[in-house]
Amino acid sequence: MAVEASSESSAAAAQIVTDALWLATLNRIAALGAHELKGALNGVAVNLEVIRSRAEKPDVPASAVSTFAHAAVEQLDGVIEMTEGLLSLSRPAPGLVDIGRVVRSVGSLLVRAARADGREIVIDGAFDTLGATTANANAVRLAIGSVLLAAGAATARAECRAGYDGDLPAARVDLSGENAPVLAEEVLSAVHTAGIRVQAERSAISITFPR
Repeated sequence: MAVEASSESSAAAAQIVTDALWLATLNRIAALGAHELKGALNGVAVNLEVIRSRAEKPDVPASAVSTFAHAAVEQLDGVIEMTEGLLSLSRPAPGLVDIGRVVRSVGSLLVRAARADGREIVIDGAFDTLGATTANANAVRLAIGSVLLAAGAATARAECRAGYDGDLPAARVDLSGENAPVLAEEVLSAVHTAGIRVQAERSAISITFPR
């Protein structure tokens, strides 16, 4: 009984550490995406104001506002994608964790932030085929978020692709730069405790998730 209580206590302590690390990582992701989200919102407002002012004039053809309407729609799509990504990452995730959904949510914020900084993060759409993992939700988020942050900081171009490590679902981020990605030891320890394996090299970082 004492051994079981000690095991439960250790698991609870490990979860507290993982949750704290994820919260810090989410803050970094949100901070990077906030500027792009605000910029997209401002773009929508500006384009809608142009449309409103021109539409009030008599005999103004639709072609006079179509360019601004298309721009507003594109910017609004970005706002929706980033907002949905942030909400998804902020909510509790009971049950199995959809790997592709986490990757897309993190990517919705970091891809645009990287582009604004003159860098590039590419997310391969094949993540939809990986399915779910039994690993703790915040550990999965921590692994994916930390890896993409590290990749974005280390290189001008990072390409995140879905794959498998044997029978296990995996993600691999290929790096084009010469700088080695930096992942905190406490992050690696936390995700390892959750059954997630992260291997970082100068040219790539891989994440393998348990089924």
